[in-house]
Amino acid sequence: MAFSLDGRWIVSGSEDKTLKVWDAESGQETLTLNGHTFSVNSVAFSPDGRRIVSGSGDDTLKVWDAVSGQVMLTLKGHTAYVTCVAFSPNGVRIVSGSGDKTLKVWDAESGQETLTLKGHVNSVHSVAFSPDGRRIVSGCDDKTLKVWDAESGQETLTLKGHTFSVHSVAFSPDGRRIVSGSSNAELKVWGTR
Repeated sequence: MAFSLDGRWIVSGSEDKTLKVWDAESGQETLTLNGHTFSVNSVAFSPDGRRIVSGSGDDTLKVWDAVSGQVMLTLKGHTAYVTCVAFSPNGVRIVSGSGDKTLKVWDAESGQETLTLKGHVNSVHSVAFSPDGRRIVSGCDDKTLKVWDAESGQETLTLKGHTFSVHSVAFSPDGRRIVSGSSNAELKVWGTR
């Protein structure tokens, strides 16, 4: 699930292969988005609220018009289920993580794959851009987090300390810290500088 940046809308993804958009005030369903052929694992609004990206067990991402519910782009390149998706803060790029052990960075306008980030040795569960859009953090079944340069795709840090799979990651608003959550109910906070 995800809120739009203005807080007016919620998008949810489901094992029934659909996304739904909801009015956050009334709770009314406003759109049902059909197009994936397997469960929807992750969803995110673009910063301007006009687009939605979804990642699915059908190995694809889709970009949707958040007003009409129409599919704008289908992004193909992963060779296993897509677990996590995120827009860059400026809405120009999308990052995805997958069961194929990679992250991919995509041009959000054209749908072209621009980078493949390799280094994890198991499924990637969570991804996030830093607030300035210059870095990406990922969390993985291999118990590590990795920080990547969003322009070059180079791995800049590997953060070790978890003893179970890392399922969720996020940057602090100032970009100086990362928080991670793991499947043993443990959270860790990391410095990035």
